[in-house]
Amino acid sequence: MSHLPKPATLSDDVLIDQIEAGKILGIPPATLQKWRSTGENNIPFIKIGRGVRYRTTDLKSWIEANTHPKIGVKA
Repeated sequence: MSHLPKPATLSDDVLIDQIEAGKILGIPPATLQKWRSTGENNIPFIKIGRGVRYRTTDLKSWIEANTHPKIGVKA
């Protein structure tokens, strides 16, 4: 029986690599790398040696801050 770790979710508070972060955001990991180098989108990240990690709670905050309301929808 295999005991594979469960994928991280936005409700977790864990550090994940850019591959997992890309999966959560639905974008290629290379896009995250580009954003880090250009500052195009300021998603907080953590450098550990040569590695880059993202805190899932930071990803959730970034998603919430970049969520735009629907235009023309009456409440």
